[in-house]
Amino acid sequence: MYFIGEIPNPKCKVSLYKWNNKYFVKFETADLEQTFKISETEVSGESEVRELITEEFVDKVVKRFEDMYGDLHNALNPY
Repeated sequence: MYFIGEIPNPKCKVSLYKWNNKYFVKFETADLEQTFKISETEVSGESEVRELITEEFVDKVVKRFEDMYGDLHNALNPY
């Protein structure tokens, strides 16, 4: 996997990779990560991938992280 670079964001770490004809956009917190795979045929290049990472998109990712943390907490503390 080839690391392209980071996409600056104050809410979580966002990294961009390329491998096997796909772009990988990885969002990370201290304990969790989410990865979106985007085929090269779906975008015109790296700049278009970066344009997809809007504030609205990141807000949805952050909400999903909150849900994931809740799921993990519930799994670790079932009672």
